[in-house]
Amino acid sequence: MSENSPPPISPVRVMIIGTLPPPVGGAGVSLQHLVNLLGERGDVRVTMVNTSGVRGRLVTAPFRFARIVWRMMWGALRVDVVSLQSMPSGIPFIGPFAWLAARLGGRPFMIRMFGGESFLEGSGFGAAIVRWIVRKSDLYLAQTKQLVAEAQAAGLRRVEWYATSRPMSDAAPAADLQKPCRKFVFLGHVKPLKGIEELIAAGERLGEGVSIDVYGPLMDGMTEARFAGLTRVRYRGTIPAGTGVRVLQDYDAMVFPTYWPGEGYPGVVIEAFAAGLPVIATRWRNIPEIIDETCGMLIEPRNVDALFDALQKLVQDDGLFHRLRHGALRQRDFFDSRRWVEKFVVWCRELVNPSSRAGEALQSTDTRAAVAHDRTSERRN
Repeated sequence: MSENSPPPISPVRVMIIGTLPPPVGGAGVSLQHLVNLLGERGDVRVTMVNTSGVRGRLVTAPFRFARIVWRMMWGALRVDVVSLQSMPSGIPFIGPFAWLAARLGGRPFMIRMFGGESFLEGSGFGAAIVRWIVRKSDLYLAQTKQLVAEAQAAGLRRVEWYATSRPMSDAAPAADLQKPCRKFVFLGHVKPLKGIEELIAAGERLGEGVSIDVYGPLMDGMTEARFAGLTRVRYRGTIPAGTGVRVLQDYDAMVFPTYWPGEGYPGVVIEAFAAGLPVIATRWRNIPEIIDETCGMLIEPRNVDALFDALQKLVQDDGLFHRLRHGALRQRDFFDSRRWVEKFVVWCRELVNPSSRAGEALQSTDTRAAVAHDRTSERRN
């Protein structure tokens, strides 16, 4: 090492509190990818506090919860940053203890909320706790641009955009990008609010040789019997966590007619981009932030005729299908998990050393320039 070279940067120690799979869900998969990619780096040390195993277990839940709280309190003394990563529904239960652990340990407190629900929404005691916890955080990571704007308008001390992402390095889109569109796929929670009934109604009107395969856990009254006797729409069961892209590579396009109230940036849409699949989705909440006319088609929620028309267009118009498929591939780099994990590490270092917000704590000029460019463009957009 030369006399003029900068001293090596010590690893930043981060305690991440959140729920890992199982069960399989978009938030858990996103968190698992973050933990895995941080584990590959030499500049980060992660202490993971997994909050799973509490809900639905009346006998063991109190003991499990007490152990989680103890791990948070003890772990906060041995890290540099405490990061709570949760769906809004979990924050009233675990949030106060995570915040207390950070404060007792004298550590900065970061909160990342999955989904598209604003922390300002809701009424009652639980919603009040969520608002209090988010306002007390040193950094709030919001999943969508709309949530960032709402948080800034509400006067939060610091908020950053942290989009849903997926690892792209292992994603290999199908080589034949010129084949026609015949095989559609739905991946996600199989329940009415995800538009399953509309999907069935539209899908069964499709012509010979066209199919829609449905993957995911059956929920909210949906059973396999609902798919019995259907000729175009088939239920294929569940898939292991982390295998979404590999499954999607066998298909031509994704269908996602959701109107679930908690929708943010659906991870399955990012996985579709990773596999080079255009997406037919609903013009619902924040979905138009990530799907436009270059990579998919947007329809109104609960509109069977509009969904059928969109499916037919991709089947009948090869030129449109091929343009959208290439557009989906162009989305890959932006939603690559490694890009967003780099941001996460930068933010952690800035919390530990506020002077590094100008970029001094970053290890490379290229990384510093990339993050600075992202910040500028994200705020402008």
